[in-house]
Amino acid sequence: MLALYLAALVLGGGTLVVQLVLGHHDAGGHDGSDGADHDAGLVTFVASVRFWAFALFAFGFVGVLLTLFGFAGPILAALLAGGMGVVAGVAAVLTLRRLRSRTESSHATSHDVVGQIGRVLVPPNESGRAKVRVNVKGAYVDYVARSSEPLSEGDDVLVEECEGSEVTVSRAPQELRIR
Repeated sequence: MLALYLAALVLGGGTLVVQLVLGHHDAGGHDGSDGADHDAGLVTFVASVRFWAFALFAFGFVGVLLTLFGFAGPILAALLAGGMGVVAGVAAVLTLRRLRSRTESSHATSHDVVGQIGRVLVPPNESGRAKVRVNVKGAYVDYVARSSEPLSEGDDVLVEECEGSEVTVSRAPQELRIR
């Protein structure tokens, strides 16, 4: 049985090393997924190279340790090694899919500006519209602003709402002011 564990350890570890050295580019299909963010079935896991690489490595690693150190008999060692292999394979596939599905962007969205402190560039006109500048994700963005309170040029404001390129602001509390 030790030979089986060693073979799995070498095959799984070798596959992981090859992927690490050669890089892993999304060529499509190798993962058993179509890139969509949905619940994957058993077939997509079984078809995944990642699943088998991590599963074989974990199966071999646990099996070798349990056998060499005599922590478990042959049947218990096989069950524990097999269970750990499945867990490692599933965890690897789910983790890598989750990481790949995240989209980070440096573009400011309406969610990013709400709650930020800005500064009035142009005070409100007779229709109540003003122009404010807000630092969002390290970049200054100018917005058309509406406020129910009188504002002057240079006042610090708190962005309360954002719809498109227009924000609703109020005078910033003293403890949140920029200056």
